[in-house]
Order: sequence, then structure tokens, then C-alpha cells
Amino acid sequence: MAFFTENFLKARREELLRSVDRFQYQLNNGTWRDGTVNSKQIVGTDVLVFVNVPSSGAADVITGVRVYDQYGALAGQQSISLSRTSLNTALLRFTFPLIEADAN
Repeated sequence: MAFFTENFLKARREELLRSVDRFQYQLNNGTWRDGTVNSKQIVGTDVLVFVNVPSSGAADVITGVRVYDQYGALAGQQSISLSRTSLNTALLRFTFPLIEADAN
């Protein structure tokens, strides 16, 4: 049996949706750049954010992503490896599930 009510969890998802503010990506283990948020929404129990990463004009590798909250505090980051040609843009999908795990 879950401890938190669904209304409580729904409100926390809405808070998270409002709180995540700035999304950055790292190219070739170097410079961090801001991505452009295309959309933010709640889908079921997930906070879903799509972020546009334009082409750098050359072949590159996106080697990291990070997220900041509305106050400028680092919320989270992760190393990735996404290779692109000079013609490719990228649309990054961030999915933040906010559910209560079953205690069984």
C-alpha cells in the first residue's frame, strides 16, 4: 500500500515541472551550452521535457547533460555519448518519473 496520496504526488510533479528551468549540454567534453526547451509537460506519472540542441556546424559528440532549477542550483547531471554529423540537430528527451515505489 502506498504511503503518499496521488493528489500529493500530482502536486509534487507540478512543482518539479515549474522548477526545472535550464538545460545544458556539453560538446566533446568541453564547453557547456544552453539548450532550448521546446516543451514541458506531465504525462502520467512523469515530468517530460524536450530540449533542442542545434547543430554546431561540425561533427561532434554530446558528452554530457545537466539541469538547473529556477534558482540556478544544479539539479542533476549525467555523462552521455551522442555522436552527430555536421548536419544533425538533436532533440533531447528528459523523463523524470515521480512515483512511489511499491514496498514489497
